[in-house]
Amino acid sequence: MSEMRLARTILSVDDIDQMVKRVADEINEVLVDVERPVFVGVMKGAYMWMADLMRAMNREIELDYIDVSSYVGDQSTGHITIQRDLKVDLSGRTVVILDEVVDSGLTLRYLKADFEARGAEKVYVAVATDKRQSTTAGGITPDFIGAQVPDEFLVGYGMDYNEYCRSLPYVAVLELSE
Repeated sequence: MSEMRLARTILSVDDIDQMVKRVADEINEVLVDVERPVFVGVMKGAYMWMADLMRAMNREIELDYIDVSSYVGDQSTGHITIQRDLKVDLSGRTVVILDEVVDSGLTLRYLKADFEARGAEKVYVAVATDKRQSTTAGGITPDFIGAQVPDEFLVGYGMDYNEYCRSLPYVAVLELSE
């Protein structure tokens, strides 16, 4: 197995706290007239972002999870597989998809189209971190972005390397060596 080393911190605990409060305010402003929106966390990575946002929103929401996979190890397969589907009916509902990172955009683009096909009235995307170099890369533009981060291998705050480092309360660059 490769040796792992946290090279540097990209987002501190304080940075994340400020980011969460800002994005919660932005979502509350946009959804001010929406009664009980549905928040859908993309598992496993979105759990910290989702919990923090829910506490900061200070409003009634409905919550569900979807577990999808497009990676094996640190490589994207380019194909989305649903491991655990939603339980809530999205027909006529306003949905906010929560994910910890957007890089290729493949997963979020797929989920947004899928939720619209299921009858959602409006689908928003809120990501904690955006690694894309262009705001239109991947054919998806998140409606709410916590932080622009470098396009490096990041771990922490839900992001992992083969299930390692996911629970770190900050975001760091991971370096691997043989």
